[in-house]
Amino acid sequence: MHTLKYLLRHLFSVALFTFALTALSYAQEHKSQDGQLKQLQENLKNDYFSFGLLVQGLADFQPERMAGYNGFKASKGRFKISGIFDNQFGYNLQATMLKSPSILDANVYYKPTVNFSIKGGIFKSPFTHEYLTGAGSILFASRSTVVNQLGTKRQVGFQIDTYTSEKTFRFTGGIFNGNNYSGNSNDDNKFLYVGRIESYLGDDSNQTKLGVSIAHETKDAPGAGNLSTGYIGKQTLLTTYASLTQNKLLLDGEFIHGWRNPDVGPDSNPYGYYFTAGYLVTDSSRLLIRWDAFEGDNLTQDTEQILVGFNHTPNSFTKLKLNYVLPTNDSIEYSNFLAILQVGF
Repeated sequence: MHTLKYLLRHLFSVALFTFALTALSYAQEHKSQDGQLKQLQENLKNDYFSFGLLVQGLADFQPERMAGYNGFKASKGRFKISGIFDNQFGYNLQATMLKSPSILDANVYYKPTVNFSIKGGIFKSPFTHEYLTGAGSILFASRSTVVNQLGTKRQVGFQIDTYTSEKTFRFTGGIFNGNNYSGNSNDDNKFLYVGRIESYLGDDSNQTKLGVSIAHETKDAPGAGNLSTGYIGKQTLLTTYASLTQNKLLLDGEFIHGWRNPDVGPDSNPYGYYFTAGYLVTDSSRLLIRWDAFEGDNLTQDTEQILVGFNHTPNSFTKLKLNYVLPTNDSIEYSNFLAILQVGF
């Protein structure tokens, strides 16, 4: 009974918080919003200089916690500056005000043709589908477990990106330092190689996306690697993904498998996947459900969880995300309630 009361109390807190945020969002008039967006684009966005901002507030409640605390925090606080000159030479700079290192992206690119570009600097390596989706556009409060564990994430390096003339196929490939973006130097003289092929079929309302990526590297530096410290050896990662948008229905999934061959110790094969189904209940609201699973192969804890989400976009500036996370291998007391209010442009 005590647990039930505790759970209901947190449910009420999240519901009250959600109601207040939604009421504030609806208080604005649509015509005024459209005018503000147009004026903002005229003042802050053009070919040579474009400024963007993303701010997220997070409410996080859990009846029984294994780590962290219940409460509120600023989960994202970012700005981005970008531009392109003569439709050929471009730049991107993105930074966060909430953590160190503060620089997230710092790169330049050259587009000699419409369907081909070369990029160098710090940016997201072209591996996982969900990680390449921007923080303000992901479906849930956070990315899936397997993407967080096995994704190659941001790196320092160079890549090429090319489309077919009809833009139905895309190839992206790059060479990177392999030690994420924590430093501008390569700390082991080894490299990470990533290749990605994607296919796009249909239009915006009825579109199918298919993709496969492979990443290979030799690690030779203590502290390198996402799953364990002091990993020395070879690692190959393979991911496949599919995304289907059919009118109001969304189906989205990704599978990542790893082959780790350390110089000392046994080989391991961590893997994981997620599958998401979503439905637009209104033009601005979507219901979501996700199965999220990860097998660490004795390198880290195995997890399985079900996520239920509700996303509401009252206007072009704001978004509300509500998540309920139920771990399938723990009791309901370890469920997690998350609410995000986002402002971005």
